Amino acid sequence: MSAVLFMTAILSLTHDQDEIKGIWRTQDGNSKLEIYKIGDQYFGKIVWLEHPTDREGNPVTDGNNSNKSLRNRPLMGVVMLEGLVYKKGKWTGKLYAPKRGVIMDATLALADFNELKVLVSYLGFTREQNWHREPL
Repeated sequence: MSAVLFMTAILSLTHDQDEIKGIWRTQDGNSKLEIYKIGDQYFGKIVWLEHPTDREGNPVTDGNNSNKSLRNRPLMGVVMLEGLVYKKGKWTGKLYAPKRGVIMDATLALADFNELKVLVSYLGFTREQNWHREPL
């Protein structure tokens, strides 16, 4: 009997940490990220942009990247969330902010199934955003 309860607890824990997977619209509504899992870590890549092309019809690039060699890469498909690890109801890792071109520390937590609280910090700067799950 206790083995059944233990397995139920383990399965629910696994389910909880995977609830972050899916498509999320950022707070400003200009982009959507797909959060997925590889091994024990979670990642998030840009899968939609409100304005995916510039005025000439070319793909929007990562022009603000602090790494000059990456500034010409298309922003679509860029991995913004890297190495998120789940512990005690939160995911921690790194978030790349294309508007600033920097990588920040990030902590993510589900407020509920459809709302994700994203807290980023960089050089003493801290910001919180609310991302919303996109329906499948």
